[in-house]
Formats: sequence, structure tokens, C-alpha cells
Amino acid sequence: MKNYKDKLTEVMEEFWRKDLPQLREREIKLKTETDLINDIVGIRRSGKTSLMLLTAAKFGKDKCVYVNFENRKLFPLTPEYFNAIIELVYAKKLLEKHKRIYLFLDEVQRIEGWEKYVRSIYDEFKGRIKIFISGSSSKLTKSRLANLLSGRHLTTVVFPLSFSEFLSFRQFSTGRPVIEEERAKILEYLKEYIAYGGFPEIVLSENKEELIESLMLDILNRDVIPNVMKRKEIVEDLVYFLCSNSGNLFSFNRIARLFKKTSVVTIERIFNLLKDVFLFFDITIFSYSVKSQIQYPRKIVCVDSGFINNFGFKFSDDRGRMMENLVAVEFLRRYGVGGKTKVFYWKEYGKQEGKEVDFVIKEGLKIKQLVQVTYALGKDEIERREIKSLLKAGRELKCKNLLVITWDYEGEEEIENRKIKFVPLWKWLLKL
Repeated sequence: MKNYKDKLTEVMEEFWRKDLPQLREREIKLKTETDLINDIVGIRRSGKTSLMLLTAAKFGKDKCVYVNFENRKLFPLTPEYFNAIIELVYAKKLLEKHKRIYLFLDEVQRIEGWEKYVRSIYDEFKGRIKIFISGSSSKLTKSRLANLLSGRHLTTVVFPLSFSEFLSFRQFSTGRPVIEEERAKILEYLKEYIAYGGFPEIVLSENKEELIESLMLDILNRDVIPNVMKRKEIVEDLVYFLCSNSGNLFSFNRIARLFKKTSVVTIERIFNLLKDVFLFFDITIFSYSVKSQIQYPRKIVCVDSGFINNFGFKFSDDRGRMMENLVAVEFLRRYGVGGKTKVFYWKEYGKQEGKEVDFVIKEGLKIKQLVQVTYALGKDEIERREIKSLLKAGRELKCKNLLVITWDYEGEEEIENRKIKFVPLWKWLLKL
């Protein structure tokens, strides 16, 4: 039987000798410009491994060591692999041949106690070995990692394809400005993007619905359910509920009442597990009171519209709700999860038919933008209530940057001495 050193050597020889798969470029890039560890996190099969391999190809494979800890050939996993990696680096004289080499550790959290080994390698070879680590859970950048790698790492969050990347994967490009024929084609692609989402393999597949189901089950069975084995049915029911209510407001108390004989603590624990694997996000109300942000309902956001369409209850073609979820994910993609720019919603509570604004973008201490999302083909289809809410929030929050994202209406109007810009979703997504 092969020992762990032999297994690692075989895996690395395969990496060095075989051609890398043909991979498509992404807009997102790994942080290669510093010596700091680059931790790459995001939902399973969103493209983390591909980004690693694309980056390795640019450096040159001969300068790289790539280890995927989900490779069956390495099982059972042991921390001894980290020492074996350094022994292999010396045996192959990589540090003699190159001024700097690159170490890629894919799904590194599979090895217990990996943090201290990665820190040790970083501290010993800083400037000589650039380290990239990946994982499918936000826990990779929490707790022990935050302490052990404090000041030593930068995070890259990988989402499924943006709409711009989706068009690139479908080998569709437009001129500037976009002509009528191109615009019609873009709108058709946008409908497909909303229906099936942006996971790379699904975008390129003919069996989209079958793959979406397989992907969701893979995420739940590998990354969520093992942590709550006795609550498997509740996990599945909660995912169904959240997919059915994306864009809506919810509270853990309300869900617990719907899920009879299930405590608020259990619901909150499972939801946090779903957040940890980047399947769902929640957006809190904008308030200068932290207490209000915690106690008021949160807005549900699903990482991919393909999951909403295939795992939620569909009683109508609710394109407005799908648009809002898409915009929420795009904001998270642009501004980062936990970044300096925060995303909230705004709502008047305590009033009958209180006004509501879909998104409040806060940058530092300043409200940067207020955004409404509506499925409107023309000016006359935009509900007056949404405009009134936008104006009221603008006055209250002292923000003049007011935007309405529509399906296909574009323009600018001055209402009550405030300018409101109307932009089609496709144009906003493509930053045109």
C-alpha cells in the first residue's frame, strides 16, 4: 500500500505531466500581487478550482504545486501531507530553479488543523512560496483562521457567473453602442440566465434542470446535512421555503411557527449553515440602530436564480421577484460579502402600508444609492407607490442618487425636485 508521500508524488506528477483542461477566463482574478495568502471561498462548483488552474497556467505549471484534497487518490487525509509537500519542493529543487513558486491547496479544510500548517509554511517561506487556499464554506475565513492567519491573508469570494461572464461563456459579444438586434438577443439570454442561473457547467450543458438538481443535492449532502444529520428533512423543507420566498422578508420566529415542533434556535442554526456554504444570504433593514437591524425581518437572497426556479414553489412567472434576487446577488458580487460597502433594504414600519425601498447602498458613513427593482417594460407600468417610496427614502436618508432598475425602460425624470434614473436590468448588469 502506498504511503502518503508516494500518493502525493503520484498526484503531483500527473499535474505536471498532463495538459490542463481548456478553461474559460473569468472577470474575477486571484490576488497574485502580494505575498499574502489568498483564500478563495464560494459555493461549491462556482469555479474556484478553475480559477486556481487558470492562475497556475499563467505562472507556468513547473513553478506550481497543486493539491486537491478531494482527490480520492489522497485518502485517507492526514496533516502529514503538508510536510510531504515541502519535502517534494526540496526533492524537485523547485526553490533552486525558480525565485518564487506557487502552492495551491484546493478544499484545504478537509484536513483537520490545516491552519497551523499553512501559517507555518507562510512564515517560513514568505516571499518564496505564494500560497492559495480554497474551500466551499465561509468557515475557511472564520474563527481559528482569523486568529492564526491574522494579517497574513486576503479573501476572494467566487460567485456563479455574472451576466457578463454568462454572455462570454455563450460566446456572445456586443458592439458599443448596442444595436437593436443585439439588444433583442441579450434579452433572450437574460431570460435564460434568470431561468437556469450562472453555474459554469450548467451554462454550458444541455441537461440544465438535471444538473441543477444534482448540484443542489451535492451541496446539501456534502456541506450542510452532515452537520445536522437528525434534521435532514428540516434542511430540505427550509431550502424549499427559502427558494420559494427569495426577495421576501422573513424572521426566524415566523419560520419556526410554520415549521411545527421546530425551535427558533434550530431554524437559525440551519440557516447559518446554508449561509456558511454561500447558498443563501440575508439583507437587513437599514437603521442607525443595530438593535433594529437585528430584530426586524431580513430579506432572503439565493445565490443563483436556477435554484429558485427549480427548488421553489412557482405559482406565477414572478419576474420582478427574480430580478430583485438577481440584483441583490450582483451587489454582493460587486461589493463583496462583508466588505466596506454594505447593502440594506429600507422600510417604514409601524405605518399602514409603509413605504419600502429594495436596496440601500451604504459606503462608509454615506448613503451612496437607493435602488428600486421592477418588472416594467415602459414608464406607464412603473407603480407610483415605488416612486413615492424612493422619494421618501431619499429625503429621509439625504440621498440624491435614485435608481429604478426596469426590465426594458430607460430614461430620466425629475419628480419633486429630485432626479430619478431608469435603467434596464441587462444594461445595469453589463455596466453599460
